[in-house]
Amino acid sequence: MSRFGKITALFSFFLFLAVLPISVQAEESADSSASSFSGSLRLGGEVEHFEKSNSLLNPSNILMRPDTRAEAFLIGNALYKGIGGVFEAELRFSYEYFSGTSKTYFEDQSFDTQVNQLYYQTKSGPVSLLLGRKKVRWGVGYSYSPTDLISQLKNPEDPDDRLNRIKGTDLVQLSYNNENSQLDLVYLPKVNWSFDETFISYNKYAMRWYNFIDPVDLSFVGSVDEEGEWAAGINTSVSIGKALELHAEYLYQSSNNKRYPDLYSNASDLAIPFFFTKNGGVHDVVVGGQYTFENNLNLTLEYLYRSSGYSNNTFNAYVNHLDYLNADYQTSLNPLPALAGLQESAINFDLPLHNHYLFGRLYHPDVIHGVSVEMYSLVSIADGSGLFVFMPKYEKNDAYEVYLRVKKFWGKNDTEFGLVPEDLSGIIGVSLFLGN
Repeated sequence: MSRFGKITALFSFFLFLAVLPISVQAEESADSSASSFSGSLRLGGEVEHFEKSNSLLNPSNILMRPDTRAEAFLIGNALYKGIGGVFEAELRFSYEYFSGTSKTYFEDQSFDTQVNQLYYQTKSGPVSLLLGRKKVRWGVGYSYSPTDLISQLKNPEDPDDRLNRIKGTDLVQLSYNNENSQLDLVYLPKVNWSFDETFISYNKYAMRWYNFIDPVDLSFVGSVDEEGEWAAGINTSVSIGKALELHAEYLYQSSNNKRYPDLYSNASDLAIPFFFTKNGGVHDVVVGGQYTFENNLNLTLEYLYRSSGYSNNTFNAYVNHLDYLNADYQTSLNPLPALAGLQESAINFDLPLHNHYLFGRLYHPDVIHGVSVEMYSLVSIADGSGLFVFMPKYEKNDAYEVYLRVKKFWGKNDTEFGLVPEDLSGIIGVSLFLGN
């Protein structure tokens, strides 16, 4: 074990010793308190149809993208107050079916059981302890939050995680709250729940110092892992009156996981790997705000920047490589090398690819009785390509909801979003809600 690994292991041990008395004290003081249980169920389903694009990544649908997707899911939430604290759980059970056509017709299905959250939280005075799996929200952005160092809960394609697909993170969190401030210390082990290897294979630590300085919320966040890779950032938000909210985030990460095409190789080179990592850190910035008009129409605007994005030269090298692979795949007597290159290129197609983006959203909760409408878009400033989502939804007394969702990608096939294998998708969905 490295010297840094020994230090992190000792830190984990002393953190456990520090929080143990708090847990015992809270449990003893709660013997006489009444316990309570509440829960809810969401039973839902979606049917989605895809229209494919003329993507350079997916000639003849080699990626086997489906034409149809159907999903049924059950999400259960439970809250139990007792034993000196609170237990909370979120479980997701789903069945998913796909079908489509590549060179031949194909179909697939899967069953999945997912524990999104399962944790216990207790409090003694200003100190609280949380143990288990939890979705932790530290950021303030709407479409993307780089300072969400514990659980990345935001994605510009689906900022609200409408299907509850996102899992929480296994953690031990110790917090100290003092009226207008809070300090969080978090231990994040990588746990092997299948028990077929080392139970804890990796250690990471994070912290947040939150302050409320009326009317400004301000947080400093940071993390470090046992290999010495670290991140540090700041986020802030401010409410101006009842209608306007402004927010901003900045994060620096010491490592860069994005892979880049080899600029020193010829575009016609079929050698693999064609993509490589780069040394150096990454800067992430989100700046935005939202305004609610008198008729309850809400407008959200954000600017997103990621320094690890492809430069114009790098992106052109990527597209030129794809052009050659497509031509070779269609004409070569042995298309397997080109096929392997296309698959490698698809694996490394990790949105966002560029540096600068604009996100905009319009939402009205009650256009007509019971019907809300949401529209949002993400645009790449580099080439003008982007995505657009339109989603009307009807809700009835918190008992059920029915919605349509249309997502459209636009851009030529040599632009970022023009490379997405799907051109258009349409969804019909319904959910039933039970419980409290």
